[in-house]
Amino acid sequence: MNAATKDATAQPTVASTTPPNWDTFQPHPYWKENYAYLRGDDRRFLNLIRDFFGAEEPATVDGERLGIDVGSGANLYPALAMLPLCDKVTLFEYGAANCAWLRQSARKYQTLWDPYWRTLRVHPAYAKIGANARSRLARAAQVEQGSLFDLPKRRYHVGTMFFVAESITNDPDEFHEAIDKFLGCLKPGAPFAAAFMRNSNGYSVDGQEFPALQIDEHDIKLYLDKVAAVQTIETVNERGQFIQGDNAPDKAPTWQLRPGYEGMILALGHAI
Repeated sequence: MNAATKDATAQPTVASTTPPNWDTFQPHPYWKENYAYLRGDDRRFLNLIRDFFGAEEPATVDGERLGIDVGSGANLYPALAMLPLCDKVTLFEYGAANCAWLRQSARKYQTLWDPYWRTLRVHPAYAKIGANARSRLARAAQVEQGSLFDLPKRRYHVGTMFFVAESITNDPDEFHEAIDKFLGCLKPGAPFAAAFMRNSNGYSVDGQEFPALQIDEHDIKLYLDKVAAVQTIETVNERGQFIQGDNAPDKAPTWQLRPGYEGMILALGHAI
């Protein structure tokens, strides 16, 4: 582990227990609870990611431009956000049930994802894809099952990792290693977007409990400033409002997903 992890302030929520069985993670109740409607917090994050990725020039390569979404779970909007920057996007996932959901969903995603794409396509980079996002994702996406701790080095031209590093463990060292492995699979200069639950106490999916590490935006900045070229870190509270900065009127629903967390954090930057 990088020695820089020693001065991070992230704290485990509870004592370490037997790791959960990720193959039994149920994607259907998870996406219904989290993504069936475009929430205000996700919309705010999409706006930021859209403008960040949309301003990037696609990598100049001899072959295909490669993107990766690490720990995709039952969430397609990070992959949709990368479409202007890559020819292929790997949906990298550990759990077997999640992989099955991703294979089915990426072939022809449900209409519930249309509001997410409409939010993205207001930018010219996404408007070029227009109404063809469904077929474009079907061609580009490939699901790969594996552990993020075994990711290849320096392969991908753009990457995302949403609600993964802090939601697979309550061990600060393992959390930092997950971030290192994600950033390490990106080529130097590759743009990335990473999102984290803020001060989460853990979570339950269909009655099964999963761990979490309590972190906030200060922990994220402290660590990422040492291992990446960070452009911005933004935080919304559990009601989807920016903690710092202006909040435009929001018509999207912004109810609290569950007890035991204090919002979400988004980091945008480039691998080094």
